[in-house]
Amino acid sequence: MRIPGWNKITVEKYQYINEIGKSQMSEIDKLLYTITFLTGKTEEQINQISLKTYRRLEADVTKLFGNIKGRARNWYRGFRFNYDFKKVTFGQYIEVQHFLKGGHIDNLHLIAASITKRWGMDHVKRGEKLLQLPLLPILMSVGKFLEQFKEFNDKYKGLFGISDEDDEQDKTASDAFNDRYGWIYSAKKVAEFEGVTLEKAFDLPVIQAFNDLAYLKALSQYEMELQKRQQDAIH
Repeated sequence: MRIPGWNKITVEKYQYINEIGKSQMSEIDKLLYTITFLTGKTEEQINQISLKTYRRLEADVTKLFGNIKGRARNWYRGFRFNYDFKKVTFGQYIEVQHFLKGGHIDNLHLIAASITKRWGMDHVKRGEKLLQLPLLPILMSVGKFLEQFKEFNDKYKGLFGISDEDDEQDKTASDAFNDRYGWIYSAKKVAEFEGVTLEKAFDLPVIQAFNDLAYLKALSQYEMELQKRQQDAIH
């Protein structure tokens, strides 16, 4: 009875293990369920093994999760990963932003599907295929992209007027609207500014779209200031 190595643990399996880790069970039960899942044995079968064997399995699990190492890939199993934000579209950015709200582990395959290409596969099929691939290359590749994602966001910090540190209780109705529909609204603004359809706006480079939004925000602030000056002059 052995604990499999990372080459045998798929994205889907790791997501299941992650759910065990997030549960309200005791640490002992979490370990027990993780061992039963990884070995493919039942709880009853695990309860029948010797204490020595259980301790070995326990040590193997601890060693496994203490050694999550790998490298990001440009290509993996027919999937091409993109880390260059000059080539990331507005639509891809929005997809990743949406999936991150559900947790980068729970939606790892969906984020990976958004930043990869594979001939003949749409986003749904890519996600399904990625679920069945070994975890580490996918996890590390998505991690590399998310580092670039954070750096990109830092360059446009404050563009949408909502800080990551805002308290949920302090959010206004406009903030709630922005959470749910903000990207559609932003995409419509970009489409109007560029003179293209909404669908075409999603295909624009995200850098171009964000520069458009930055300009439109600055223009709006400038026009509001002019209007205020005019009102002050009248009074």
